[in-house]
Amino acid sequence: MPADAISTVDKRAVTAGRPTLTFTWSPLVAATLAIVVAGTGCSEVRGRRLLQKANGHYRNAEYAEAVTLFKEAEQYVPDLWLLWINKGTTCRSMITPGAKTPANEEAVKCALDSFKRLQQLKPDDTRGQALYVQTLFESERFEDLSKMFQERLAKDKNDGEALQGLIQVYSRWPNHFDDALEWHRKKLELRPTDAEAHYSAGVFIWQQLFAHGGAADRAAFDPRPDPNKPKQAKLPPLMGKDDLVGQQRVDLADEGIKLLEKAIEIRPKYTEAMAYVNLLYRQKSYAFFESPKEWQKWVDKSTEWRNKTLLAMGKPIPKEQAAAPGSEAAADKPETGAAAATPEDHAGASAGDGKAKRTKGKVAKTKRKRKK
Repeated sequence: MPADAISTVDKRAVTAGRPTLTFTWSPLVAATLAIVVAGTGCSEVRGRRLLQKANGHYRNAEYAEAVTLFKEAEQYVPDLWLLWINKGTTCRSMITPGAKTPANEEAVKCALDSFKRLQQLKPDDTRGQALYVQTLFESERFEDLSKMFQERLAKDKNDGEALQGLIQVYSRWPNHFDDALEWHRKKLELRPTDAEAHYSAGVFIWQQLFAHGGAADRAAFDPRPDPNKPKQAKLPPLMGKDDLVGQQRVDLADEGIKLLEKAIEIRPKYTEAMAYVNLLYRQKSYAFFESPKEWQKWVDKSTEWRNKTLLAMGKPIPKEQAAAPGSEAAADKPETGAAAATPEDHAGASAGDGKAKRTKGKVAKTKRKRKK
């Protein structure tokens, strides 16, 4: 919203609400006020009234009308910072992310120019820079963002904010996965003992594997022969042209697992990282649909980490998963939904399923007693 919603002080400024004074009217006071209004005060009063009207249009979602009034106010209060933050916020509300229409480009330019002016008038106010960067992201100006952050990094190679900015830029920029991962690696070079930096990089790899050939249809597929039809080959889900497959999938999964294991080494009770190790082993298993034994090896490893996560969270291991990895019990019940859930949901659902089955067993026992 415009700045009149930012703080009480700002609101008073926008509405020109100076404290009401009680005084006795006299020709001297009238003459003095006339001089002020005729001098510097007249333009400011007009400008602030226009701001007040523009803010009313903004609250009614009449953004175009608000911008027209803000532009009119510029000739009266060009150096009033409230004008520029309000105008920029209004123009930003008119932006449609991803749209390339003339109207959208005009709204983007209006917002960026306004926030630039705000930074000039109030260089110590962090909102100007923050709003400018947010607008660049919303308008998908990735090249501008990359240039801006790299210029900052050139001045200070330890600028963590600029590094994180580049990671965000390339993570959102289509077809720039390799660049995003490289910036994650550079961040780790500067922060080798930062558990969250390792976790973030590992999760980013999982997100890419999941989005490119690792969704629920892969998790549901079991490549082992059907005992009732041992000679009938099973056909795995079809891979898309952009899917990560074969050795590339294996290498990425291994890198992600290594990063997460480092995070756990730094922070031993890092259960979120443990959950993603589980999920990355499942992602790795999808590269071995044509080798059921190898596939089972990594599914068992996933189960092992699933159980570690539950124990670290103080939750019981479901009975059907309590067998040692690689055993017949573990092989008979591969995790079919591991990749489709978040780590917390995954662990919680696992524990919940076990509880549900145990409860079901108790109900069955009760029924048998009643029959007796």
